[in-house]
Amino acid sequence: MKILVISDTHGDIKKAEEVIKKNKDIDLIIHLGDYFRDAQKLSKMFPDIPIEYIYGNSDFLIDNVPAEKVLEYYGKKILLTHGHRYSVKWDYSKLEKKAEELHLDMLLFGHTHVADMMEKQGCYFINPGSISDPRSDSSESYAIIEIKDGKVTPKLCYA
Repeated sequence: MKILVISDTHGDIKKAEEVIKKNKDIDLIIHLGDYFRDAQKLSKMFPDIPIEYIYGNSDFLIDNVPAEKVLEYYGKKILLTHGHRYSVKWDYSKLEKKAEELHLDMLLFGHTHVADMMEKQGCYFINPGSISDPRSDSSESYAIIEIKDGKVTPKLCYA
């Protein structure tokens, strides 16, 4: 399984479209908020690719869109969160506690607009950065995660 992870599109999905077209073999798209309506637009543009999404701190009138979501694929437990509720701009201690509490294999988050990835105690913490609005001298970015034969292989990519 190949998963494309994006975050913080903030109304600009042009690069996201390009990246999806470039990665024709993806099985799932995950959007980590700010703006979840962009995920809904991408879903209409790419109806053959399932999209999972949550809302972020800049999303309003959210209806029934969740702030967090736990997914499981091929025996791997994944939490989707935007990150603002975990103070990710300061440190990852709250994320680490959540990962331990839920026995996660992956915790995906955004909010900072800066790509980052680390592995701790068997859990990957992956922030794809922002595909359309990078910050702190970073580039437009996203993540690709492959789950194959029980192994998780994540990588950060730059548009």
